[in-house]
Amino acid sequence: MTESPIQLILSVTSFCFTAWFWFVKARRERPGLVVHQIAGFRAVCRRHPQKDDCKRLCVQQISSHGVLVANNSIRQTSIVLFDCWLLLPDGAQVRGDWGTVGDDMPPWNIGPESAISLGMACFFDVPEDFEIPESFRLGIEFVTAAGNRFPHVLSHEMPATAAETEERFLAA
Repeated sequence: MTESPIQLILSVTSFCFTAWFWFVKARRERPGLVVHQIAGFRAVCRRHPQKDDCKRLCVQQISSHGVLVANNSIRQTSIVLFDCWLLLPDGAQVRGDWGTVGDDMPPWNIGPESAISLGMACFFDVPEDFEIPESFRLGIEFVTAAGNRFPHVLSHEMPATAAETEERFLAA
């Protein structure tokens, strides 16, 4: 039994469409978090409560919900914690302790194809002579319940698009 060329072409086409469909579906089932910075951060140094030779740097969002995390997956994703680093202009990195603003405590559950805003704060032990630089970045890495990690770098300044939006609202 030989198949006609038309049947062969239809079979191959059907196979390609089915494989593409399952590839796209499998890809959308994987966790896929995207981080958007909505507001800037403020930094404040205080004396360290336990160490005399250190200061405690607190980097906190200006707005209580200045980071938006979007879940591009068709499955729910839970962020159980995050790691943070202070990225200085000279390339140095200082690992920090994470915290939250208000009652916004992990785990943060993000529904399928939706987004939530987070209130984050980070704390760093810095030398006593440390001065807060004009420009710094904050490296964060969200850790999901499944163990997946999603890194992102945030600026201490408000993003340009958010600043322009705020100016338009204030002008109105």
